Amino acid sequence: MSTPNGDTDTKTDDKKVIELEEREKMLNEENKAQEKITEFESVQPSESENEGSKIKTDFKEGREVKPKKIPIGGIQMPGFFTRSRSKEKCKDGDSDHQGDIEGAELLDQKDKEKPDDSLMNQPRVKLPNPFRKSRAMDDDVEKGSEPKEKKKFVDSICLPLVSVFPKKKKDEQNLENQTAGLASVETLDDNDKGADKNEDAKTITLNDKEEIEKSSCKDSLKAYRIVISALFIFILLVVIIIMIAIPGKHNLLQTISYNDVRTETITSCGKVKGILDDDAVAFRGIPYALPPFDNLRFKAAQPLNNISYCWEGTFLAYNSTDSCLQIYGNGTITGNEDCLTLDVITPYVRYYSPLPVIVLIGAESFLGGSPGKMRPSTRYARSKDVVFVRPNFRLGSLGFLATKSLSDSSYPHISGNYALSDILQALEWVRLNIEHFGGNSSAVTLFGHRAGSTLVTALATMPGKKNFARAWATSGGAILPTKSLGESERDNEMFLTAMECAINDYKCLREADAYTLMSSIPDIWRKPHPDLPEKGEDPKKRHEWLVLDGRILQDESLHNESENNTPSVPLVLGVTAHAAATEKLLNKYTTWTEDLVVEHVKNSVLSDLKLAEDALDMYPKTYKGLSAMISDLRLVCPLYEFYTRAENSFFYIVTQTRGPQDIADIDSDVDAILGRYEPKTPEQRRYFTAIQQLFYHYVWHGKMDEKAVHSRDILIVEQDVRAEPKYSQCDFWIEKNLTSFGQLD
Repeated sequence: MSTPNGDTDTKTDDKKVIELEEREKMLNEENKAQEKITEFESVQPSESENEGSKIKTDFKEGREVKPKKIPIGGIQMPGFFTRSRSKEKCKDGDSDHQGDIEGAELLDQKDKEKPDDSLMNQPRVKLPNPFRKSRAMDDDVEKGSEPKEKKKFVDSICLPLVSVFPKKKKDEQNLENQTAGLASVETLDDNDKGADKNEDAKTITLNDKEEIEKSSCKDSLKAYRIVISALFIFILLVVIIIMIAIPGKHNLLQTISYNDVRTETITSCGKVKGILDDDAVAFRGIPYALPPFDNLRFKAAQPLNNISYCWEGTFLAYNSTDSCLQIYGNGTITGNEDCLTLDVITPYVRYYSPLPVIVLIGAESFLGGSPGKMRPSTRYARSKDVVFVRPNFRLGSLGFLATKSLSDSSYPHISGNYALSDILQALEWVRLNIEHFGGNSSAVTLFGHRAGSTLVTALATMPGKKNFARAWATSGGAILPTKSLGESERDNEMFLTAMECAINDYKCLREADAYTLMSSIPDIWRKPHPDLPEKGEDPKKRHEWLVLDGRILQDESLHNESENNTPSVPLVLGVTAHAAATEKLLNKYTTWTEDLVVEHVKNSVLSDLKLAEDALDMYPKTYKGLSAMISDLRLVCPLYEFYTRAENSFFYIVTQTRGPQDIADIDSDVDAILGRYEPKTPEQRRYFTAIQQLFYHYVWHGKMDEKAVHSRDILIVEQDVRAEPKYSQCDFWIEKNLTSFGQLD
C-alpha cells in the first residue's frame, strides 16, 4: 500500500515541474504577442465593455494568466476565461516560481491540501457551453477565427434590433466564479504550432477610457430605445391629431371671449359684427336679398350676387330691422317694405364641430303677425347647442298677390308666392354662409308655426332639391292650394278694382304706396277667427293666398287620395288639442254654460248637415269641450288626414293643458320648445321635458321618437309621450267629409 502512495507523490511532483515549464512558455509567447499589439490596433474589431476592461487589466499587469484548466482547442480563444464553467481546481505548484505569476493568486488553498482530488475529478469536467453550442462554433475555434458571439455583438452596435445584453450579463456572472483548467502538453503543442493562425484571435485591440465610455453610452441608449421610440410615436400622433383637427382652411376665425362685447365673422357679402348676449352671439338684421321695392316689388327674391349690392367695411349687426309690412289681428298695419333681413343666434363662432341649424318661420296668418312666437332665444341656443336663424318674409298682398299684368311683365310669366321665394332665398343664404356662424348647412331644420307652418308644409312637399334636411310644422293649415295661376289671377281682379288699377297696368301696382296696397285687401280675404263653419259656408269659395304657379308649387298631388304621397324630406306635423281656442270666443259670453254651448253648435253648419247632436255627444258641453270640437274640425283632423296620405311623415298631438282655462292652447308646444313655457305642476314639468326631448332629438339626429319609428302610430304628448294607433276623435269628421272646412293658413 506504501508503494503506490509513494509513486503517486512522485508523479505529482513531475507534473508540477511540467506545468511550470508550460506556464513560462505561455508567458514568453504572450510577451512576444504584446509587442505586436500596435500593428493590429487598426484591424481588430472592438470588443464589449466588460471584455475590454478585463483585457486591459491583463496587459497592464503583464498579461494575466490564471492557472486554470484549459480545454483542448480553447487555450488561446478570446473570451475563453469568461466562457469556461469548469469548477476543477489546479494543484498547488512551486511557490517560488509562482511568486511572480499573477495567476497564482487564483489557486484555491484547498487544492494544495488535496492535490489528488483535482486529478480524480478531472475526468468529470464538463466542457464549457460555448464549445458545445454548435458544430460551427467548434470549427471556428479550431481555425482560430473569432467566435460568432463577437460578430453578433458587433452587429448589435450597427443594428440596434439585435440584442445581446442577456448574453453579456451571463458572461459577466461566469467571469467571477470560473477557473480555467490546465491543458495537456499535447494541447499546448498544438496551440504553439497554430500560434500564427490564432494570433488575431488572441490579440485584442484595447480602446482608451474615452472609447469605453462611448460604448457605455451606446449601450444605455439601446437599453432605453423602447421608451424613446414610444415617446417619439406619441409626439407624432399628437402632431397628426392637431393637424387633422385644425386643417388649413378650418381655422377658428375668432374665439368668443366672454370679456368681449363684439364678435366678428364673414359672409358672402362681407364682414359682419355681432354682439354678445347671454353667453351667445346675436347677429341681427343681416340682408339676405335685395330690397323688394320699386322694380323688384311683386317679384321673387333676388340674391346679393354682385359686389355692388354688398356693403363696405364691416356690417354692424347689432339690432333687428323692422319686420315686413303686415296687418295684425286687431287691424293695425305696421312694418317696412325693405325688410328682407335675418337674425342669426349662435353659441359659437367656429368652423370645427358645426351645430345643427333651426330656421324659424312664424306668422299668425298670411296677412301678418310675424314672427309671432318664433323668436330665437340666445339662452336656448347656448343650452341646446343649436344655431337659430329667423328670416323676415313678405306678407299680405306684397307677399302673395298674383295678377295677369304682373305675370305678363315678368319672365317666366308667373306671379304670386313671393313669400315662399323669400324663404327659399334665406335658405340659400344659410347654405352659403352658416358655416361662418358655427352651423352645419347639411343639418338644417325648417320649423314653422301657424301660418308659417303652412308655408313649411308647402315647401316640404314641393318637388326638387331643398336646402333643408328636415321640417317640423305645428298648428298650421292642411289645405294646400288647389287653384291654378289663371284662376287666382281672375279671383284677384277684385283687388285691382279696389286699387283703381287697370287689369293690364302693372306699373300701377309697382308704383302704388305700400301702405295702400296692404289696406286695400278685401275683408273677406282676411282670416276670420277660428270657429265652427257658419251656415251656408262653402269651403271652395274661400280665398287662397298660395297659388299653383308652376315654379315653386307645381301640382296638387297631395290632395289626390289615390296617390302614395311622400315628402322628399322627413316632415313632422303637430298640433295642440285646443289650437282653435281664442280670446274672442272665450269673451263672447261671461260664462259658457251648457245651454250656450248647445246653442253655439246648432247655429253652425252642423245643424244644416244634421250633425249637431252627434257632435255634442262627442265633447263635453263646456268652453273647453267647444274649443276641442272647433280645433278637431279646423286643424287637428285635416292635419291628421293629410298625415295618413303622406309617408315619410310623423304626427303628434299635445294634450297637456295649462292656464286658467286648463286647455292645450295653440302655443303650448312652441313655448316649451323655445323655453318660454312656465311649468307649475309636476305634470307640466314632465311635459316640458318630454316635448323638448322629442324636438331636439329630431333636430340633432333627424329621427323621431322610437315609439313612432317602426309604425305609423301617432304620438300623444301629455306629461309623457305615448303612441296610439289612431286618433279616434277624427273618425267622425273624416267619415262625414268635414275636413274640407280645414283652416287654410
